[in-house]
Amino acid sequence: MATYVATPAHGMYYFLLYAVACAGIAGIATPFLWTLFVERKSLATLGITRKRIWWSLLLQAIFVLFIQGELMRTLQGKPWERIVPLVALSLAIGFFEAVFWRGWLFQKLESAFGIVPGMLFGSALYAMFHIGYGMTGSEMVFLFFIGLMFCAAFMLTRNIFILWPVFQPMGQLITVAKEGLELPLIATLGFVEILILFLVFALILTRKHKKMVKTTA
Repeated sequence: MATYVATPAHGMYYFLLYAVACAGIAGIATPFLWTLFVERKSLATLGITRKRIWWSLLLQAIFVLFIQGELMRTLQGKPWERIVPLVALSLAIGFFEAVFWRGWLFQKLESAFGIVPGMLFGSALYAMFHIGYGMTGSEMVFLFFIGLMFCAAFMLTRNIFILWPVFQPMGQLITVAKEGLELPLIATLGFVEILILFLVFALILTRKHKKMVKTTA
């Protein structure tokens, strides 16, 4: 709501198209609803689980060490009021990408075709998803290898907390900062609202799924 009221047209378009339509509806609702009510499985199958969480967080901290230098160089000289909304954006979109691309789509492709084809096909789709952002061929190839890296990291623990809330969002923060994306400070509230909705949605659906399992047991 805060973003709707106060964000200029360019930022509003980005917010509605990417954060709400792509991330919220397609990227979060679809895998959640499919997993819980079609497959009748828990969200743990998407990597949203406490299992191996401490190993996941430890490995995530190690991964962060390799990209923190690039992040510092990218953000150097940028005013904090320009950085904060990009951080909020990266956290919200990072959760979507960890759940949709790694927790759901990659594992579906892996089940159907095997690990290596699943990684290759999933990473190719991940790169092509960004084709509408005017990226060059070399940038698309770079995204393909980024997709492979995130898949490989996810496979270590099958837990999205090896990617989120720091490692993958940091990579996205570097990307959007280099692209020169600028959003007003108030947009931070919009992305925080979206992230909270993601988490509340997951909690509500999980409780409904547990009740459904009990009544059918």
